[in-house]
Amino acid sequence: MKKGTLKTIIILVALLFINIEAAQAGLVNKFKIYIRHEFSDYQLLYLVAGALFLGFLSYIVFTPVFIGKRKWAWLSYYSYNPNRHHYQSKREMIKKISGILQNN
Repeated sequence: MKKGTLKTIIILVALLFINIEAAQAGLVNKFKIYIRHEFSDYQLLYLVAGALFLGFLSYIVFTPVFIGKRKWAWLSYYSYNPNRHHYQSKREMIKKISGILQNN
């Protein structure tokens, strides 16, 4: 058995024991009463819907985008490249831009 599978089984068994103990102690019922007391009728529903919406929005924004062979090309534009001198890369960029402008 793999190490990750064994860890998952141990975690699930531990969660099962915690759930059984909580149910016997009445903690689940106390937690439900607390949630109903703290949040109004639809406030909890609005909070859950807002969290799901923000999660979906962040999934859309941060999902890796493949552009050619590169991943996250828009993010690597600002990354530091220790193999090249900073000013040399700026000079190359200016040469490319001036070449494009001269052709137009």
